[in-house]
Amino acid sequence: MVMRVRHAVPLAALVTFGCLGLTPAPDAPVSFGATNRGVLRNGVAMPDRGEGFVRARPGEPTRYGTPRLVSALSRSFTAVADRYPGTAPMRVGDLSSPMGGRHHRHGSHRSGRDVDVLFYMTDPSGRSLTGRGWLAYNRFGFAVERREEAPSGGLFLFDDARNWHFLRTLLLDEAAAVQWLFVSRGVKARLLRYGMAHERDARVLTRAATVLHQPLRASPHDDHFHVRVLCTADERAAGCRERGPIWPWLRDREKGSVLPGEPLDDEALIEAINAPIEAEAQEPDGQADAGVGPT
Repeated sequence: MVMRVRHAVPLAALVTFGCLGLTPAPDAPVSFGATNRGVLRNGVAMPDRGEGFVRARPGEPTRYGTPRLVSALSRSFTAVADRYPGTAPMRVGDLSSPMGGRHHRHGSHRSGRDVDVLFYMTDPSGRSLTGRGWLAYNRFGFAVERREEAPSGGLFLFDDARNWHFLRTLLLDEAAAVQWLFVSRGVKARLLRYGMAHERDARVLTRAATVLHQPLRASPHDDHFHVRVLCTADERAAGCRERGPIWPWLRDREKGSVLPGEPLDDEALIEAINAPIEAEAQEPDGQADAGVGPT
């Protein structure tokens, strides 16, 4: 009898994990594995267009992400459009395939937590333009488009104000839980220079200096933002894996106890297992919060 009780406790613990919402519901969107070696279940599709954005490849299936990523993007695009009336839509590149996994254009983008978005840009007169093609911006903030019909190319300017507002909205949105914003060193320097001259919230400057990063063994990202968000707590319990740090301003929110509340003793464990199904239904939902270019 003693042997049976000792073996029953681990099994009871597994059942309790499910009862407490640590195992996502079968139809919940979940990011599994790492961003470069993972899959996506029941991802959310990014529409071809919405407030403040358009898809770079409308109709293509690489539009799926976690609710956390898709909703954070939508909030940020809306914030820029509201702050700067007349803003041309931002172009959204690749997220992940419908079920994640290997992506023919990317080494990551496999588990629904990555997206590429083109920079906000203007023409020399300051008119906001929708990003087009892959325009590499130097540290002086301009890019030249080379075209056969215009050998001298067209001149485009990096839109400091709008790109900064997009960035600050993401970094102040704790529900977004942005882990990285990959950009080139030149673009990072330009953004921070603008931020130091115009930003009043010291938190944004600190976070931007930390999160903006030129990736190793990849393109320099001088032509787009690559946004990556963290796993949610439910996804992490189900097998989602982060690569790299969880920043201090997100740590308390993202890395709390695996089990909410105090640890359960054997008596409490058995009570939780035998609790009525109606009581379980009253627990908070366990669902997740809500390209372009080879990255």
